[in-house]
Amino acid sequence: MTNHTVETATPTIRLVDVHKSFGSLTAVKAISLEIHRGEVVGLIGENGAGKSTLIKILTGIYQPDGGTIEVNGSEVKFRTPRDSVGAGIGVVHQEQSLFTNLTVAENIAMSNSSGSGTATRFGFLRWSNLYKSAEETLAIIGSKLNPKTRVGDLSFVDRQMVEIARAIRVRTSEGASPLVILDEPTSLLERGETQILEREIRKLKSFGSVIFVSHRLGEIMRICDRVIVMRNGEKVADRATSEVTEDELFKLMVGRESHSVVREHGALDRAETPALEVRSLSRKGHFSDLSLSVHPGRVTAILGTSGSGREEFCRAIFGAEKFDSGSLHINGVAAKNWRIHKAVKHGVAYVPSERKVEGMVGGFSAAENLTLVHPGTAAFGPFLRPWAQNKIAQGWFDTLDVRPNNVNQELDRFSGGNQQKVVLAKWLSNPNLRVLVLDHPLRGLDPGAAQTVNEQIKAACKNGTAVLLLADTLEEALEMGDDIVVMRDGVISGVYDVAIDDPSTLDLLEKMV
Repeated sequence: MTNHTVETATPTIRLVDVHKSFGSLTAVKAISLEIHRGEVVGLIGENGAGKSTLIKILTGIYQPDGGTIEVNGSEVKFRTPRDSVGAGIGVVHQEQSLFTNLTVAENIAMSNSSGSGTATRFGFLRWSNLYKSAEETLAIIGSKLNPKTRVGDLSFVDRQMVEIARAIRVRTSEGASPLVILDEPTSLLERGETQILEREIRKLKSFGSVIFVSHRLGEIMRICDRVIVMRNGEKVADRATSEVTEDELFKLMVGRESHSVVREHGALDRAETPALEVRSLSRKGHFSDLSLSVHPGRVTAILGTSGSGREEFCRAIFGAEKFDSGSLHINGVAAKNWRIHKAVKHGVAYVPSERKVEGMVGGFSAAENLTLVHPGTAAFGPFLRPWAQNKIAQGWFDTLDVRPNNVNQELDRFSGGNQQKVVLAKWLSNPNLRVLVLDHPLRGLDPGAAQTVNEQIKAACKNGTAVLLLADTLEEALEMGDDIVVMRDGVISGVYDVAIDDPSTLDLLEKMV
């Protein structure tokens, strides 16, 4: 994308020496930047670089300790999120912020600083106007969601589309220029939905500006006019995307060159007992007649869109959901009355996609989370030894470069990428790990953190662990997988052996997804 010409000399938003600290930790250090109307500006950095804190300052969740913020040429102070919305700033957060007990239309209406806008009269809601307005907004992004649907009944992907619709509805008074912040908006979207979002971003440029936060550098290069790089709370670069490469952005983000290594794919010994084998596994309404084997030291990557059944299939393998028929074998032993505690006992591990909800206990320290399932030497009979917990956790912190390097800090105070490292280490610490099921393990991770996680997955394979990977992209599946399985509408529609099959088969696989 060529650099876009700025339409006006007055920035939509201007920050001068903005900083924010939490105790001894300085999260944002003297940030100065400008965003102009008609621009899409990428904001990138490692997990913990300060991006989330900066966004929370812009949206009134945090108040800066110093510096100034100007919107359309006037200095402002955002004491509450309502102040930010009133200034024309809309946001799609990485962690969804919808009211699940309200309808789609009610959630979208809340994007207006005045409440429901034209849908109210004398303090009463005019429901027909509310639904019509929401339907029109959803239509802009190509969504056919029913505005009357309760958000709690929607899938995660559909909720993301409601978040985006709510953000794009932000409007300010005549002549003002709104700003929409998109914080990892494509992390859970399928290819077609991502294309819709990209078209909508181009529309937004005609009347406003966009801050686009993403860890996918290819996406940044394709969508953004300019990119701002943060590291350790500071702005370290502000470049036009037409004048920088992905490799240069990676180095600016993490302070080193990329060092990813392509996996060597060994020959499959079919005489060896599979670590995981499923035969004709079915669950009504989700998946049907699924059969596959994963051998020790190999990665089977599963591709599929929302509704393909792959997530439910993986949860069934871990015992988190039941299956109606078929059989499941771990190292040749049939799984009977399969439940989570039995899966853990047999060396099966599961890293869920929604780590905050299912993968961690936010109020526990990182050390407590890491030793929660497999305490190892930290266990002394029925008791746990805190010093031993800390020692184990510190070893993993050093290995995975978890930041901040404080094993006693509550896990919900870490950035998403560092939480993911701890959640993964919780399972990798098991010396008897046999099967590792990974549901989108790189989602929300910066490129540096993604490399670290992939290196640990490869190391587990070398130690004989079988890996079942739900990949976000075909590229991720190719980098990590020995076999690629494509699921569609609850059944397997294609299988690809990375080491053997003709590369042209990939074109067919991509069309199957």
